[in-house]
Amino acid sequence: EKQVFQLRAHMYQARSLFAADSSGLSDPFARVFFISQSQCTEVLNETLCPTWDQLLVFDNVELYGEAHEMRDDPPIIVIEIYDQDTVGKADFMGRTFAKPVVKMSDEQYSPPRFPPQLEYYQIYRGNSTAGDLLAAFELLQIGPGGKSDLPPIDGPTDMDRGPILPVPLGIRPVLSRYRVEV
Repeated sequence: EKQVFQLRAHMYQARSLFAADSSGLSDPFARVFFISQSQCTEVLNETLCPTWDQLLVFDNVELYGEAHEMRDDPPIIVIEIYDQDTVGKADFMGRTFAKPVVKMSDEQYSPPRFPPQLEYYQIYRGNSTAGDLLAAFELLQIGPGGKSDLPPIDGPTDMDRGPILPVPLGIRPVLSRYRVEV
């Protein structure tokens, strides 16, 4: 049985990445793979703790199987972190895996399951750890009403960043400014 979904990958930030450039820093970006689609975050220059604050939307994801199986055991999402080089191809920095929170078309988009909370995912390079990714993933079934039944993507729209959508307000962490005097 064919089911149609929309995947929302809320890519907030990474931390403790290793230095891939001779400067002691990296120019990291993340590539998210789901079924037969992939998308990338923007490249952030010279940092080991990038804050992408970016929502990647995968539309019209077709999955085959029973609806309850999709809800209980969704497909795995693969996230790979790369270092962008000015010359040549990007260098692989690490990989992690995630399972999305699934919302079927007959379920309400309400707490405690929705909106999903950001989680840390351990990034691995071979057998060693290569940092952490702070992200959330939700797989939303598109019902008979089409995409109009999906929860709206609300939050700030950043006109300086062009088509890049930031992580919505209900998911992004609430930050406070502090001053430390030494």
